[in-house]
Amino acid sequence: MYVFKNIFLHILNLRFLNQIPMQIIKTFIKLIAFVLPVTVSAQSTYLNQGSKENQFIDRLEIKQQKNTDLNFSSLKPYNRRYIVQEAEYIDSVAKGLVNPGKGKSAISLSKVDQYNMQSLLMNNSEWVTGQHDEFKSKLPWFKTFYRTQANLFEVNTKDFFLAINPVFQVSVGKESDTSTMRFLSSRGLTLRGMIARKVGFSTTIIDNQERGPSFYNDYVVSSRAVPGVGFYKPFKNRKDQQDYFDGRGYISFNVAKYIDLQFGYDKNFIGNGYRSLFLSDWGNSYLFLKLNTKIWKLNYQNLFMELEPQFTRTADTLLTKKYAAMHHLSM
Repeated sequence: MYVFKNIFLHILNLRFLNQIPMQIIKTFIKLIAFVLPVTVSAQSTYLNQGSKENQFIDRLEIKQQKNTDLNFSSLKPYNRRYIVQEAEYIDSVAKGLVNPGKGKSAISLSKVDQYNMQSLLMNNSEWVTGQHDEFKSKLPWFKTFYRTQANLFEVNTKDFFLAINPVFQVSVGKESDTSTMRFLSSRGLTLRGMIARKVGFSTTIIDNQERGPSFYNDYVVSSRAVPGVGFYKPFKNRKDQQDYFDGRGYISFNVAKYIDLQFGYDKNFIGNGYRSLFLSDWGNSYLFLKLNTKIWKLNYQNLFMELEPQFTRTADTLLTKKYAAMHHLSM
């Protein structure tokens, strides 16, 4: 724990050494790290933005309605540990193994719901309390890869969890008013894990080449950015083709019983709907520090961000920064 604490503080010092507005954040983090190290408990990573589990969790929230532990869908990404806890509870209620708790209602799951429930638990097996036998693969590759159905490579021991998966996507299409083919080619890697259930970490690295529809290319040229990614360069020196890199990552701690801390370079979502006007995931990833306090029926989130304003690409220069702080209380 002390090793990660020192690394974390060193990163903050390097990144924000000359940024006076961030001194308060640095002081607060140091206070947490030095005063509360013994209170750190089980810490989880978060579901990736765009994960298929998100829609299923929203459906469970609608079906449960009065379930306090699920009524925070305006804040994303979801904490894997909390989601699995509620999924296991709902699954047990649906199977008649337990009675609904106070303020919670009975629930029935369709065959599609049952499939999605199994998929959710399988893809977050590090927090599943029941049997894991049904998650194992019948034919693992070389007795090393895909030993579980969900992950290419997985290590799940008492004090260490690691899951590594490839990212691969190829799509080809054509518009009716042009003969030029449209395509997207993505290759990358996702990695997440935990150390002694006290420190969580995750990273996603994806390399992309793309020629999107005409309206998409027009938007990229006018805004000088790829939606959701930001900086790009022309692919094969063509203005209607983009070559861009998407890299994200974070570390997370549970600094007290009800307080989670996350520090990294990624996106967050605050609001409702497909694309919130409060804090959308439409923009580029950014450096952030997030504190989330969840107790009783209250959830209070503090989000501090270092952002890059829109810029014109020139020779290598140090980009200007701007800062934002958001505080969100929901009940």
